[in-house]
Amino acid sequence: MVITELYIRNFGKLSEKHFYLKDGVQVIRGDNEFGKTTLHAFIRAMLFGMERGRGRAAARDAFSRYEPWDNPGIYAGVMRFTCGGRSFRLERNFARQTKYTSLICEDDGEELSVEHGDLEMLLGGMTGELFDNTVSIGQLKAQPGQKLADALANYAANYYTTGGGEYDLSGALQYLDDKRRAAQRELREEEKTSESERQKLWQECCWLEDELNRLEREYKEKEHTGNAGGDPQGPSARKGTALFRGGIGLTAAGLLAAGAGIAAAGNGGLTAMMLCMAAAVVLAAAGIAMLKAGSRTRKTGEEDSRKLEWELEHIRSEQREKRIRYENVRDQYEESGKNERQIRLEEKCRALEMAASELGKAAQVTGDSMERRVSRRASEILSAVTDDRYRSLETDGQGDITVWDGIRKIPAGRLSRGTVEQIYFSIRMAASEILSEEPVPVILDDVFAFYDDKRLESVLKWLSRQEKQVIILSCHRREGEILQSIQGASRSGDRPDET
Repeated sequence: MVITELYIRNFGKLSEKHFYLKDGVQVIRGDNEFGKTTLHAFIRAMLFGMERGRGRAAARDAFSRYEPWDNPGIYAGVMRFTCGGRSFRLERNFARQTKYTSLICEDDGEELSVEHGDLEMLLGGMTGELFDNTVSIGQLKAQPGQKLADALANYAANYYTTGGGEYDLSGALQYLDDKRRAAQRELREEEKTSESERQKLWQECCWLEDELNRLEREYKEKEHTGNAGGDPQGPSARKGTALFRGGIGLTAAGLLAAGAGIAAAGNGGLTAMMLCMAAAVVLAAAGIAMLKAGSRTRKTGEEDSRKLEWELEHIRSEQREKRIRYENVRDQYEESGKNERQIRLEEKCRALEMAASELGKAAQVTGDSMERRVSRRASEILSAVTDDRYRSLETDGQGDITVWDGIRKIPAGRLSRGTVEQIYFSIRMAASEILSEEPVPVILDDVFAFYDDKRLESVLKWLSRQEKQVIILSCHRREGEILQSIQGASRSGDRPDET
């Protein structure tokens, strides 16, 4: 792929700007605040689009940063490029209300679909993340990020299985992790619901146990009261006692009347006779009263006995019912462990964890293999750009890098910043060759600040030998001057493009 023209209609601080490019290495020079970084961002936005962030992040994202300073309603541009021997015109409008994308083959007028992956196909599978971690190097951003490691693992898996670009290991691991987290959330909810049900059963067990104890106490109290002869203060008992006492009183009165009658009989006369008759009546009444008292007492005793028996039987019946219920609830509580859904969710969590673990092991193995492949190619590049001072490099997958100078291995952290920049440059270029099926333009935005002239010349020589487009954005003249001398040595009179 070679970018031939950039037309910035309105993007950031740049408006109505045309840039014409060629294959090979070229330098676009401009003083600070010229807009070199804006041009870099424009190329990325045209190739991979640009979405507006959400929430607080929207105020700091690339969309807001490069929204045109003047007339933000026009936020657009055009890129022309060649790929596979054909010419294409890519147009984008990034404005929120009028956003659209158009990709047309200018050779035959065919309209391609960016949404359906036609542009990604032309880019050889290069994504925005890989672009940022390989061929696109911004100011003080030479070190590739974690996305590069993920991409290497993905490529390794595809290379050793299908030879294509169908698998996304990091995406698959993320998918499994998301599924595992979702299953764990469901399991926690199910456990919470189950525990709530168990708590209810336990509370009911405790309540039934208290009820059984209460009924037992009540039964014993009533049984004790019945054995003691009933309630002496009850209504029936009080009526019987009153009648009995009345009978005793009448008997006493009758006896007194009889005694008075006998005493008066010695004198004869009507008075003695009347007293005797009264005594007889009173004694008769007393006898009747005492008979009624006895009858009532017997009746009352029988009623109280029957009532007590009924109450005791009622208590026993209620005890039996609640004991049966208590035993049922207790059995439910003891059996209310893990339900079928909990067991299935636990099995699902274990299966997802196992799948993620196995996939992670596979990713590690294939990623390590691909990392060695990148390291070999990066070693060749590093040897070339350092004039064979450092012959190879190794990475350990954790970001730690060592280089070999022919005598010893040296950790990258002990080297100068310029050498470290060369190491990261070598890794990026090696990864870009492996990860992209189609050569994609290399964009270097003021990345040589830590390079001395000798290092810079070595890198530019290596870039000049590659069959790919290289766009160098710089505020210095030395890149153009050194490149001119390099190209002049191989092509007399051919000057590098410099803006």
